[in-house]
Parts: sequence; structure tokens; C-alpha cells
Amino acid sequence: MDTGATHGWEGRGDRRRRTPRAALVIFTLAAAAACVMLFVALRKPPQRAAADVPVPAAAPRPETADDRSAIRGKGVVRPKIRVEIVPEVAGRVVYVHLQLHAGGLISANEWILRIDPSDYELAVRRARAAVDAARARLDLELAAAGMRQVQGRPLESDLDSILPPALREPRIKQAEAALESAKAELAIAELQRERTSIVLPFDVMIVGETVSLGQYVDVGRSLATAYGTEAFEIEVPICDEDLGRIGAWHGLRLGGPNSGAVRSTAEVRVTIAGGRHTWLGNVIGTTGEADPASGAISVVVEVRQPLDISTGRPPLLPGTTAEVSIPITERDTQSVGDL
Repeated sequence: MDTGATHGWEGRGDRRRRTPRAALVIFTLAAAAACVMLFVALRKPPQRAAADVPVPAAAPRPETADDRSAIRGKGVVRPKIRVEIVPEVAGRVVYVHLQLHAGGLISANEWILRIDPSDYELAVRRARAAVDAARARLDLELAAAGMRQVQGRPLESDLDSILPPALREPRIKQAEAALESAKAELAIAELQRERTSIVLPFDVMIVGETVSLGQYVDVGRSLATAYGTEAFEIEVPICDEDLGRIGAWHGLRLGGPNSGAVRSTAEVRVTIAGGRHTWLGNVIGTTGEADPASGAISVVVEVRQPLDISTGRPPLLPGTTAEVSIPITERDTQSVGDL
């Protein structure tokens, strides 16, 4: 029995000696878990997580006096008039303006190019001869009918003298119709000859050409592209509210040119060659349609004489991006209530 009792005490002693070792292991694991949790808590969240967190909406920026005094936008400068130079008659080119090249400037009513008029001048001479022959035939018919005298006495041929009056009248009408037809042919020939010289009634800037001296050209083939230089336009998209602030429904294209309303002015600013330059423009209308995505409506700002460099300012060229400022006047503000 002593041996059994001693063995029992020794077993309990081993368990007592193993208990501190187990506690140490548990404590170590707990400390490690605590460190991991602390590291996770202190680690910065990824950028995507930060982006997913809803951000409180910022308070609306108070409207400044500068915002209330003008409406600003951007647009691209475009020509108001764009033409294709196309011949209406065929022939060989015998004259080309020295400025008929990209960037060249040609004044109004100057010959841009000319097609050889020789054939068309001959056609005019032929048509004039036909008119003279038709007029002479009419004179003979009238004289035979006794309605016109030649050298103080009626002129009648033997055949005409025996014709009854009922048959003379249709012959006179036939002669009159032949004369009118000859006159029409003469007018066509003169018009064709006139079309050998190509001119435009306004100043233009050439932006491209495909013709040279001596080249044979056909009817309807484009020989050059030109922009009218009297005015350029800029389409500036603005919201519906701003459209009302400038009174855009008053005196613009929708009201017609004779509506009598006053146009709004605009300042056009462009940075060219490192310098900032300003042009004065007018709001002349809208494009007549709204952008389906944004609901914005574009107003059209016109700048006159954009290529004028007499003031030392560089030319305002098509394709340039411009900043547009449209001042708001007291008249415009009062007109909002009428919209």
C-alpha cells in the first residue's frame, strides 16, 4: 500500500509540474493574437476602402459677385461661311490667283481662277448671229403682211402676196418665237462665258486647293475650299438657367434679324503664341437644340473681322479653343421673369 500511495503522489506532482508550462503556452498565444489585432487596427486601410466610405457632401460654395456678373464657357472657333469653289463650265485653267493656296487671302470680286473662254466667246458670236437672222425673218413676215414698210413701201414676195391674212398671222408668230428662242440661246452663251471667271462676293481665306495653271477641269469638281473672313462663330454650351440669365430668347436668331431686340455682348479670350488676347463678340442666337446628355443649350457668339491684325493682335483662326465670357446686365436679369 505504501508503494501505491507513493506512486499516486508522484503522478499528481507531474501534473503540477506540467501546469505552469501549459499556462505559459496559452499566454504566449494570447499575446500573439493581441499583437495581430493591434497591427490590423493600426494598419491604414487600402485606398479602395477609403473611396467606398461615403463622404459627407460639401457645403455649396457661396456665389460670388464675379459669378453673378458673367457667364463663362468654352468653345471652338469655326467659320460662319464655308464654300467649295466648283467650276460651272469645263475647260483649261489659264489664270490662278497668287493667293490660291492654303492660308491665302483673296478679296471680294477678285478673279480666283479663270478657265479658257475662247470656246465660249465663239458660242456667243454664233448666238448673236442667230438672233440677227431671227429678227430679219420677223421683219420680212411683218412687211409681207403690210404691217411694216421697207424703204417707204410694203415688201411682199410673190408667194406672200397670194397668202390669205389668216395664214400670215401664224407665220408672224412663228418668226417671233424663233427670235425669242435665239435671244435665250444668246443669254445662255453669255452666261457660260461669264462663268469662266470664278469670283466670290466676299473676302475669303483659302484652306485647301487642288488646281494648278494649265490643268483641265470638269464641271462640278471641287477645286478649293475657302472660309469667309467677315465673321467667325463660337458655340458655347451653357445650362438652361444661365440661358435665362442672359435673356437668350430675346433678340437672337429665333426672333429673326428684324426683331429689334438688343444683342448681348461677349468677351472672347484666346492664348496664342504665349500671349493672351481678347476680342469683342455678340451673342447672336442658339443652335436650336439641347444636348440630350447634359441638357445644355449652345449659344452662338459671333466675332467680326477675326483676321484683322491692324491692332497688333494675331488673327483668330478657326479650330482655336476660346474662353467666352458673357456679361449679365440689369436688363438681362429683369428679362428672366418673362421666359
